[in-house]
Amino acid sequence: LVSESLAQGHGDQRAVSDMLRACSGSMAIAVQSERSGGDVHLAVKGSGQSLFVGFTPAGYLVASEIYGLVGQTQRFVRVDGTASGGTVLRLTRAGGGRPEAVEAWDATGTALPPIGDPQVSYVTSRDLARGDYAHYLDKELHDAPESFRRTLRGRIDVRSPRPAVSLPESSLPEAIRRRITEGGIRNVVVVGQGTAAVAAQGVAHVIGSTVGNRLTVTALPATEFSAWRLVPDMTDTLVVAISQSGSTTDTNRAVDMARARGCGVLAIVNRRDSDLAHKSSGVLYTSDGRDVELSVASTKAFYAQVAAGSLLAVELGRLVGALAPEDEGALLEALLALPGQLATLLAATGTIRDIAGAVATRYPNWSVVGSGPNRVAANEIRIKLSELCYKAVAVDAVEDKKHIDLSAEALVLVCVAGAPPGQISDLVKEVEILAAHGNRPVVLCDEGTEQTWPTDLAIGLPPANPELAWIITTAAGHLFAYHAALCIDRAADEVRAALAELEKAVDHGLLPSAELPSEVLVPVAGTLAAAARGELRGVLTSQTAMELAQLVLRPRSGGPVYEVFPDQSSEAVSLARAVLTRAIDELGRPIDSVKHQAKTVTVGTSRVDADLYDNDVVVAMQAAGLDRHALTLPVLRVVRAHARLVEQVAGVTRYQVRSGDAGPSIEVVHKTGLAANMASRADRMTPLVGSKRRIADLRVPRLLRGRRDGRVVFVVPEQEAGELSHLALVHVRLREHCTADELVAAMNSVGDRMADIVAAVTETTPSFVPDRFAELSTEEVLLAPVEWVAEQLTTS
Repeated sequence: LVSESLAQGHGDQRAVSDMLRACSGSMAIAVQSERSGGDVHLAVKGSGQSLFVGFTPAGYLVASEIYGLVGQTQRFVRVDGTASGGTVLRLTRAGGGRPEAVEAWDATGTALPPIGDPQVSYVTSRDLARGDYAHYLDKELHDAPESFRRTLRGRIDVRSPRPAVSLPESSLPEAIRRRITEGGIRNVVVVGQGTAAVAAQGVAHVIGSTVGNRLTVTALPATEFSAWRLVPDMTDTLVVAISQSGSTTDTNRAVDMARARGCGVLAIVNRRDSDLAHKSSGVLYTSDGRDVELSVASTKAFYAQVAAGSLLAVELGRLVGALAPEDEGALLEALLALPGQLATLLAATGTIRDIAGAVATRYPNWSVVGSGPNRVAANEIRIKLSELCYKAVAVDAVEDKKHIDLSAEALVLVCVAGAPPGQISDLVKEVEILAAHGNRPVVLCDEGTEQTWPTDLAIGLPPANPELAWIITTAAGHLFAYHAALCIDRAADEVRAALAELEKAVDHGLLPSAELPSEVLVPVAGTLAAAARGELRGVLTSQTAMELAQLVLRPRSGGPVYEVFPDQSSEAVSLARAVLTRAIDELGRPIDSVKHQAKTVTVGTSRVDADLYDNDVVVAMQAAGLDRHALTLPVLRVVRAHARLVEQVAGVTRYQVRSGDAGPSIEVVHKTGLAANMASRADRMTPLVGSKRRIADLRVPRLLRGRRDGRVVFVVPEQEAGELSHLALVHVRLREHCTADELVAAMNSVGDRMADIVAAVTETTPSFVPDRFAELSTEEVLLAPVEWVAEQLTTS
């Protein structure tokens, strides 16, 4: 898009602005051109993608996170893409890293005020240090107790005989408190994406236990909420949005849509000054609001989110009068005890490490099951097993194994910590069933009950309040996933050593040759021996194992000789390298990076069609009896594009369409507004002919001018079960003038009128400038003969 604009002779500023205006959604784009002289243009639109500019004496730095800047500078600005269709910045070499030298304009090319004083980052390079931990993930796991403790700090009043929640106005504003206590809020929806969506399930469980039947509590992924659960009036709903970064596109878009419909919005978020924090009426920061979590599988953020959500749950329970003081005190004491319980679990990871090491590489199929609140733990553990170990993991309730193939002889993590005594015997029976079918159950249970379970792989966890024990279960699952990934990754060590020796032999000129050196083959033989013992059955494919065997075992007369392939060319070395690399790919587990998972997917929902029903044309049709589900997506898009050109809807005539042997016919079934007093030849059943027949055949709306009365009408087809059922003739008054973009969008939404005008104009003019549409009236552009419009556009 930029190149096309530059080719038309426009400057860089115009080219980048035009590009930004032509795109929809959320984006952050950096642009350089051959003629820009080293200048960098930054274009940001929407709130889903972040872009930060750092300032140093040596020049400017650009990053998608402030983490990318703090090694060089603490001074930065975040580029705001939410105003005026987006923002464009120009950074120049001559600017020397000075904020005042940065030029800014919006998507229309209008200059914006200077960017102002830079912010100072609260994150330093020290915050990003791994310390003595082998992996960032290990550090995050061991940071969890303190992160949980900091989330509670200052929000629980422990000076009274019983602890009590004390949330400030900034977290739970008085206006929302009143809506709750006065009955204005009756529904609570907790939303998030990925791990935050699982945290939302946990928070919803705790809220449900504190508010009883006083409020309806639901947990949903943000994308499900914005797609299925929005209605025009949601003033009775409180949305609790959970996000670590506060920049999750799906969550932020759902919050925008909820706010527009009257929802109260509270955020549980880690990052201060994040987009989500600004969008919300109240914010509960996790930890201290600046707890750095690097790009690893999210762990400590999950616990902190649940901690903040539990505090909110207690406050909501008190506000609706459903939580007795003694119950509040007991729940808060359990929350205060959790950091110590998490620390105890982390200090005694030997059992988890040993069990994970014994089973991680042996089972191709994995499952996680839990019941009650442990379903939340099972869902979260499934995510971590998938992200860290790259396994497809089934998840289900313990007693409902419909989604688990019992004959798969799978490794099954059974989450039962905190289960009520009355359920234990049934859970034991379920574990027996799993084992009887050849599965390998690993039971996460309360400490001291290990001998109760019919498996030698029971992991005792520090006992906790039954309402919160699933948090400890989740932490144990996180540790299991980490150590399982380490175990799988260690299985690649011998193959890595073999590849290193292969490369060394090539570097020293020892290959190509007919034989691989023993330094390559011995480690491969060790891997094959482990595979033969069944130790790698769950992680090494049979194809790769056979290919490794080809490297080692190629017998011929005189005894075993280690050959690669029959030929002695360099291709043999390339093939050996490919086999070893493939084996490493299958066995290796990069703990501190996440491949093929949500962390690498930056595109989120934009819900650009969320406003399809939000226009006067649809509203008027509904008043005339329309069932809005009778409008297809293509029809709605045409209606929306034309509704933006309408100044007033004067009335609607709605016809029922009936098929017959002689062809379709129509009859008026409802009239509103101006149409109420207008006679129609279809007041009685009449054949469907003319323009209405054409619209019925094409199933697309069309803007028309009446031949007899000159009135402008918009005819919209309706369908039921794929069959044309009604036509709505909407009487409209168009705005006198509209922008060129609005007119082009309406014409492009249906038919060939735009293409016909372009073709007619370019018959005599080398190029076509749509901006000139704004010189004509809306009716002329949309309804006048094409040749007449072309003539007006080509005259100076």
